[in-house]
Amino acid sequence: MSTKPAARLKKPKLDPGLLEAHKAYEAAINSNNTDTVMAMYDKDAMILQPDGPIVSGRENIRKWVNDYFKAYKTRWTKVPLANFVMDEYGFDEGIDTAIDTPYEAGQPTIFWDCKGILIYKRQENGKWLIFRDIWNNNTAPKYMLPQP
Repeated sequence: MSTKPAARLKKPKLDPGLLEAHKAYEAAINSNNTDTVMAMYDKDAMILQPDGPIVSGRENIRKWVNDYFKAYKTRWTKVPLANFVMDEYGFDEGIDTAIDTPYEAGQPTIFWDCKGILIYKRQENGKWLIFRDIWNNNTAPKYMLPQP
């Protein structure tokens, strides 16, 4: 039996600007406010969602976000695992969990376990905005019907 102490996982060194953008995006989603989320997207943003079409164009993204917030109160926890910058793009790899609570009575609450990559584009003012939001599920979503 080894007497060596167990190796500790090192906390990843993350780019502070991307980490700030990551936290701002998480807060925007958790605001459940379409305008707040839209302020996080680059003019050429695209959403590459699991089991759904690519959503592109500001009007289409706004409708997609607004429809989501009309149907659910959501709460996401987004954990960055690694990030790096290449020229005017920033890459953010992470894992996410979310709970979508429906507004419509009788509909199930949905529990998500995902992994994803956010690609940011640095704006002329230095701010990072979402250029691509790409994710898929680690496990199938879990559904819980309301208790009578």
